[in-house]
This record gives sequence, C-alpha cells and structure tokens, in this order.
Amino acid sequence: MKTHLFPAKALILGLILCFSSQVNAQSKFIKDLKKTAEESAKRTVERNVEQKTSEATDKAFESVMEAPNIFKSKKGRAKTEKGDGTEEKRRGEANSSGKNPGPAASGSHSEISIAGQFIPNGQIMYQDNFERDALGDFPAKWETNSGGEIITVDDFKALRTSGTGFFVPMLPRELPENYAVEFDLFTFNLEYKGTTALRFGIHLVEQPLISKAKKGAEIEMPLWYKGASDYFQVETYGMPAKISNKIPYDYTDKLNDIIHFTLVKNGKRVRLFLDDTKVVDIPSLAADNLGKYIQFYVREVDLQKNLVVALANLKITEEGEDLRSKLLRAEGFSTTAILFQTASDKLQPSSFEFLNQLGEVLKSDEFIRVQIIGHTDSDGDEASNQTLSEKRAASVAAYLQEKFGIASNRMQTSGKGETEPLNNNASTAEKAANRRVEFKKF
Repeated sequence: MKTHLFPAKALILGLILCFSSQVNAQSKFIKDLKKTAEESAKRTVERNVEQKTSEATDKAFESVMEAPNIFKSKKGRAKTEKGDGTEEKRRGEANSSGKNPGPAASGSHSEISIAGQFIPNGQIMYQDNFERDALGDFPAKWETNSGGEIITVDDFKALRTSGTGFFVPMLPRELPENYAVEFDLFTFNLEYKGTTALRFGIHLVEQPLISKAKKGAEIEMPLWYKGASDYFQVETYGMPAKISNKIPYDYTDKLNDIIHFTLVKNGKRVRLFLDDTKVVDIPSLAADNLGKYIQFYVREVDLQKNLVVALANLKITEEGEDLRSKLLRAEGFSTTAILFQTASDKLQPSSFEFLNQLGEVLKSDEFIRVQIIGHTDSDGDEASNQTLSEKRAASVAAYLQEKFGIASNRMQTSGKGETEPLNNNASTAEKAANRRVEFKKF
C-alpha cells in the first residue's frame, strides 16, 4: 500500500514546490516593480527640483542683468524686445577684440563739412572707452569735484555723473588750435517734474581744472524733459568781450536716449553738432587762448531719483583748419586740389570734392565775398598762360554759381598766368605746385 501511494505524494510535493517557486518569483517581480516605480518617482522629483533650481537661477541672473548699473537705450530696448539681433549700430560694429566699439568709432573719410555735417578725419590724440575701468568705480583717467561711477549702457561702458560739478579727462597735453571732440551722452529717466535745474555743459578753458575757471566759454543745455529742452546757452565768462545768448533748438525727442556730440574748434570758431545737425556756430567763442582743455559740467543730477546723465566713447582728433577760417584770413589761401585737363579750363572730377565743400561754406555765409585767382606753371608761352589762368578762375566761379547758386557779384575772377611762381618750375613737382587756384576775401 505504501508503495502505491509514494508517487502521489511525490507529485503533490512537486506541485507544492512549483507553486511556491512561482509565488516567490511573483513576489520578487512585485518588489522589483515597486523599486522601479520608487526610483522613477525619485528621478521625477529630482527633475522637478532641478527645473525649479534652474528657473530660480535664471530669475536671479535676470535680476542681476537688470541691476541699477546696467541700462539700455531706446534702440537697445527695441533690439531686446525684437530678439532678432539685426539692429545696426549707429556709429559702428563691435570689433573682434571685444573692445568697446562705441558710437564714436572713427572712419576713413576725407574731412567733410556739407549741409551741417562734420566727419572728423584727423589724428587721434586721446580716446577713452573706459575698457579697463571696473563697474562701480570712477574712471582712472578722469578727475572730478563731484561724483560718479562706471555703468554699462547697451554694450559699452559709460561714466555716470552725479551731483553738481565738473568731469575732466586727464589729457596728455594741451589741445591744438584745431580739433574735434566726439562723445556720446546717455540720459535716462528724465521724467520728473523736479528736474528743472538739471543741466549738461561743455566748457572750454585754459587749464585742466576740476572747478570753474576764472575765464572760459561754455555751451550748456537744460535736461528738463518736456520742459525747457529747446535751446543751448552759449556764454563766455571772465572775458573783456562777453558773449551770452540762447540758441534755439528743440532736442526734447533726443533725451532719454543716446545723443552723439561733435564739438569742432577751428581757431576761435566753435561749432557743435548733435548727431548730424549743426546747432551752434560761434566765430569767436574760443577767443583769447580758450579751448586748450575741456571740462564737462552737470548740475543737479539727483541719483535718489534714479536720474542718469552719462558720458561715453570720448575721442579727440587733431583737425586741419576749416575752409571758412581760411577764406576769412586777410592773406587768403591757395590750393592745388582744383585740377584741370591739360592746357584746358575744363575741371577734372577729382576737383569736385573740394569745390563742393567751398560751395557749402559760401552758401552758408552770404556775407563772404571772394576773389578767385588762377595761376599756371611756366610751360608754354606767357600770353597763353595768362589767358588760361583767367579762364580757369572763371570756370571755378561758374561751377559755384551753377551748382550752389552763389551770386556772381560775390565772386571776382582774375588770372596771374606764370608771373607769381612759388618756386623755379625746375621739376614736375614744382610745376604742379604752381598750377594752383588762390582765394582772397574782398
């Protein structure tokens, strides 16, 4: 009987063992599934924490980028809002070295003074873009009797002024007789009704002082947004002959943004350009040795109101004497920039640049009357050269009359032929120097 039941017990035992193995496997599967779910949930939590941390970091970064020492102009804000990065800079693109390009970047143009514009072309004597100055510091190459700090405007640095006082670049030497000063003025938040006293000015003085000089000339502008921002105050002080006048010009729409300034000094004459428009032109503003140094002046820049009046991209170039000053000389001047075809009075196209500048000067000042005198070299016979010199002078006058409308009674023409040489006509270069046109006022 026992022998008969043994296989059945063995079968039952086998089934039990098999079922137990399946249960254990199923239990292990459930445990593994639970562990996987827990790990997945843990990774989800970690990802959420990471995302929130990233968002917090981005928010903190944005907060830093919107800190009080970082500003954007109207164009800069428009570019950020568009997000396309296609906005062109008004004065030049950043160079590959990463230096401040500055809206006052120089070009390779010839000197141009046409229809109120002026493009400096001289040798750079001084330039400061605050590249090596740290944010929050006062720049190393400047002096002041007030206060200020370096800030960022768009993609360049600027000197933010404060209080009431003078801000003076430490020039290596005194400025020459003829020069141009270019810089950008950034103003921001000029919306307060209590800013009626806010002003910005440029002073021309004899010495590099950080206080008001005993003698000087100034061009100042109110910065009262939508208030009295419609004139420039031009004045001399400590001078025997005093100049004091208001030059009307409404620049309100230029405030709360970047304005490019170009101040040009030619002897005593001083001109001021805002962007490409001439707004001041005073023949004797820099008389009596004024203008050897410059001072920038601000008044009532209240930082508690978050007002910003900042200077940037300063550049000073040594320029040549302007045509108007040359025309006003008692002795006049001569030029070889006016060229004619050989043995002819027909102008060469290369002469037009100079003649166009001359035409604009005569057009802008109707009181200038000029003698135009032709000269030749000694090639050919004397009688023919005399006639040719007269025709060439007449050709210059005809060009000025036809293109610029200069009245014929403002010009006198004559010729000297070969009778007044500057040299012996012994070489090609000497002959070229003698083929000239002379201008004298009358």
